[in-house]
Amino acid sequence: MFGALHALRARVQSQISLHLLVMMASSLTLGTRGSKLALWQAHYVQRALEAAGHTVAIKEISTKGDRILDTPLAEIGDKGLFTKELDVALLNGEIQVAVHSLKDLPTQLPPGIVLGAIGSRAHPGDAFVAHPSFKGGLADLPEGAVLATSSLRRKAQLLAWRPDLEIVSVRGNVPTRIAKLDASDWHGIVLAVAGLERLELTDRIRTIIPYDIVLPAVSQGALGIVCAEKDAETRATLRQTLHDDTTSAAVLAERALLRRLEGGCQVPIGARGRLEEGVLHLDACVAALDGSQLLRATDQAPPERAEALGTALAERLLDRGADAILQGIRAADQ
Repeated sequence: MFGALHALRARVQSQISLHLLVMMASSLTLGTRGSKLALWQAHYVQRALEAAGHTVAIKEISTKGDRILDTPLAEIGDKGLFTKELDVALLNGEIQVAVHSLKDLPTQLPPGIVLGAIGSRAHPGDAFVAHPSFKGGLADLPEGAVLATSSLRRKAQLLAWRPDLEIVSVRGNVPTRIAKLDASDWHGIVLAVAGLERLELTDRIRTIIPYDIVLPAVSQGALGIVCAEKDAETRATLRQTLHDDTTSAAVLAERALLRRLEGGCQVPIGARGRLEEGVLHLDACVAALDGSQLLRATDQAPPERAEALGTALAERLLDRGADAILQGIRAADQ
């Protein structure tokens, strides 16, 4: 008798739990850019949310950065270049969630939009992708070798390492840039390791560039998942389902550094945060566009002081001359 009562109670509790789960589950529309990499990121988030019981539809939204492909990013300006149209859709209620490469998100988000979750980080570094006809690695590049990149950060640090290199601009999504490389006379291009891994293109990596040559972009390799500030339910869902505390500590330090330096994703600032044995380490650099100056600094702090660490390291760089470098870059831009 007691066994039957126990079994009945278990079935009732199971049904109640299932009912509560159905009630708590939501139907979400997730906004994303339409590139292969952006869609990989969107589907990754979709799978995580669906595994938690939510219904998720994906909506592709074209951004200014996607439409203007014949102009270097630095000439367009980087404020909301890959995010503004998704921000508008969020605020209008067309979508409830937007997924970005966190490095594309401004350090100050528009009013009404919040970072609901920071997804786990892939490899944060950069890779040298060689032309098929060039058989060497990064260290084997000949005098005057030609490398392509859309990033001023990469250009500045590579020129600081090898002033003889010729750096040319290339735009487009990852497969497009690789196709342009293969049709060119360049020795290679530089791309994020994370993007190549996610698109299963690691066979094209000839060298993962050491951090003592090129520090990554702030937040490179991490996902930024945003929602409307007023949507408390979605914020809670994203936090519970997708947030990664270890990645968060590292990138919050990096973003605080970038915020204090008043830089954007098209300014030659590199940073790498990492948590080792409970201690948060942060390396950072500021470089002149031609590589003639390169300032580096490093510091560490408890992870709960991530943003204070980033701000303090930025102050140290400013004290050592980073302000003059950045002002020169901004003046040349005007």
